[in-house]
Amino acid sequence: MLGAHRWRRWLRGALVCIGLALGNAAFAADPQPYSLTITPTGDALLDQALADASLLAGLRESAPVGAFALLTRADSDAARFDRVLRSFGYYDGLIETSIAGRSSSDPALLVILEDMPPTPAVAVTVAIDPGPLYRLGLVRLDLVQLEAAVPKDVRSAFALTPGEPARAATVLAAGQAVLGALQEDGFALARVPPPDALVDHNTRTMDVVYTAEPGPRVTIGAISIIGLTRLREDAVRRRLGLKSGEPFSPSRLEAARRALLSTGVLAWARLTTGNAPDADGRLPLTLEVAERPPRVVRFAGSFSSDEGATLSTSWTHRNLFGGGEQLTLRGDVGQLAGNRADDWSWLVNAALRIPDLWLRDLDLRLDLGAVREDLDAYDRDAVTAGIALERRISSRLSGSAGLAYERARISQDAPPQDYQLFSLPLNLSYDSTDNPLDPLRGLRIAAQLSPTRVLQGNADGFVLGRLAGAGYVDLAPLIADEAGAGRSVLAGRLVLGSILGAAADEVPPDWRFYAGGGGSVRGYPFQSIGPRTASGKPSGGDGLLEAGLELRQRFGVRWGGAAFVDAGAVSENAVPGNGELAVGVGLGLRYFTPVGPVRVDVATPLDPSSGDSPVQLYIGIGQAF
Repeated sequence: MLGAHRWRRWLRGALVCIGLALGNAAFAADPQPYSLTITPTGDALLDQALADASLLAGLRESAPVGAFALLTRADSDAARFDRVLRSFGYYDGLIETSIAGRSSSDPALLVILEDMPPTPAVAVTVAIDPGPLYRLGLVRLDLVQLEAAVPKDVRSAFALTPGEPARAATVLAAGQAVLGALQEDGFALARVPPPDALVDHNTRTMDVVYTAEPGPRVTIGAISIIGLTRLREDAVRRRLGLKSGEPFSPSRLEAARRALLSTGVLAWARLTTGNAPDADGRLPLTLEVAERPPRVVRFAGSFSSDEGATLSTSWTHRNLFGGGEQLTLRGDVGQLAGNRADDWSWLVNAALRIPDLWLRDLDLRLDLGAVREDLDAYDRDAVTAGIALERRISSRLSGSAGLAYERARISQDAPPQDYQLFSLPLNLSYDSTDNPLDPLRGLRIAAQLSPTRVLQGNADGFVLGRLAGAGYVDLAPLIADEAGAGRSVLAGRLVLGSILGAAADEVPPDWRFYAGGGGSVRGYPFQSIGPRTASGKPSGGDGLLEAGLELRQRFGVRWGGAAFVDAGAVSENAVPGNGELAVGVGLGLRYFTPVGPVRVDVATPLDPSSGDSPVQLYIGIGQAF
C-alpha cells in the first residue's frame, strides 16, 4: 500500500514546487490546525511505540504547519510506522492515513486543504493493521578465527529460539549478549557485526545468522593514569585493585571503577582499552579521572515537637594527605526550642578515616569527641575516643572491630556519678538496598556486639547486643504494573536488643535501651517508653523491641505520602519485647529532592501516658528508616 502511491506523492510534490516557483500564493497559506487519531492495534507496547515515533503527534502543538507540510509529515509518519511495525515482527502491515476524510494519497487533497478555513481543525486519522506476526525460523551463531572451543557462556548467551516472535529488540539483544559474553571471557577486542536477516513472506519467518569475530584472548596490560592533581598514584592503583596479567573482564573493570569512585575523592573515572594487545598478549588500559574539590561543608537540621530543633554542621577534607584520607569535623546543637542556652545538648567530634591501610578495602578509623546531653532520662557530660578497623567484605557486606573509651559524668534521679568504660565494639552490616536515602527494594541488617568493661561505676562489665533489620518491597511488580515501579513501597523494620552480665540499674544510663521518638516509635515522646524512675523519669532497660511498618506512595513527580504504624517495648530482664508494648500510628508527607525526600510526619500514641501530647510532629531529610 505504501509503495503503490509513491508516484502520486512525487507528482504532488513536483506540482507544489512548480507552483511555488511561479509565485502561487496558495502554497504559502497559514498553518493548518489538525486533530490526530491513531487507531489502537490491541498491543499497548506497540501503540506506545507508534505514538512515540509519530511526527504528527509530537509536533502537532509545538510546530504548526501549512497544508503541504502537513501532507509531507503524514507521508513521513507512514514510513516511520512501517519501521516500528517491522521492529515488532510485523512485516506485512497496512497503514492508511486519511485527512479531512480523504486518503493522504489523493492528488486533489492539497488543493482541498488550501481552500479549507483554519477552524475547525482538520481531522487526521491513521488506521494501522499490523497483519500477521512473523516468527524466527533458522537461527545460527558462527564464530570465526577461534582457535579454542567456543566458551559455554557464549553459546548460552545466544538466546534466540526458532518460533519466537521476530522482534528487532530480541534479535539485537542476542548479538549484544554474545559480545558481552566474549568480552567477559577475555576476548576484549571481539566484534559481533549486525546479523544477516532474511524475511520469507511465504512462511512468515525470518532467518537470523550471526557471525562473531572473537579475536585473541587477552589479559590486562599496563595501566596509564591521567588527570591526577592532589591524589597520589599509588593510592589510586591500590584502590583500583587491577593487576597486569590478570584475565580481562569488563565486569571486573567496572567493579574496580566503582570502587575507586566510592572513596568520594573523584568526581568521575573512566577506563578505556587500547586498540591492540602488546607482544605478550596484554591489552593496555587508560584510566582518566577528575578530582572533586577537597573540602566540603554540610549543614542539616531536623525538628520534632518532643525534642525541639536540632542543627548539625560538618567540615570534611576528602584527601588530607594525598591518599584519600578523610578528616571530618562535626558539630551538633539540639533541643533548641523552648530551652535556655545552658540547657542545650551539643556534640563535637573529629573523625579520621585512612583507606586501604594494609589491604584494599581495609580502613582505619580514629574518633575523638565530646558530648553534653540534657534529656528527660538523664544529664550527661562525656568525652569519647575510639579506634576501629573496617573491612568491606563485598559490595553488600562489611564489618568492623575496634576499641572505645568513654569517660562520663551522668545524673539520673541522684547526684552525678562518674563512669569510665572500655569496650570492644564489633559490627557486621549487610545492605542490598538501591538508594541510601529512599530505598525502593532490598534489605538492611546491622548486628552489633559490644563487650564492655566498667573501670569506674556500679558494675564490673556487661555485653550489649543489638540486631536491626529493615526491608523494602516495591509493590508494582506484585500487581503486574511495571510502569508504576517505585510508586508504591512497603517498608518494615525490626530491632532487638539485650544487655547481659549486669542488672539494668547497674548499666550506665547512657548505655541502656530507650524507645520513643522520631527514630523509634513515632507518636511517643523521645525515650518515654519503658520503666520509670522514682520521680517518673525514663530509666531505660536492658531489653528492647522495636518494629515499624510503613506504606509509601508517590503522587506525581515530587510529592508523596506515607501511612505508618510503630511499636516498641523496653524491659528490665534483658528479654526483648517483655515490657509493655506501646503503639503509635500516623501519616506523613514527602517532598522528593535530589538529596533525598523531605519528611513531615504526624503521629499519635494509642496508649499515651499522663501528660503526653496527643500528637507529635517530626520534620527531617530522608525516610524514617
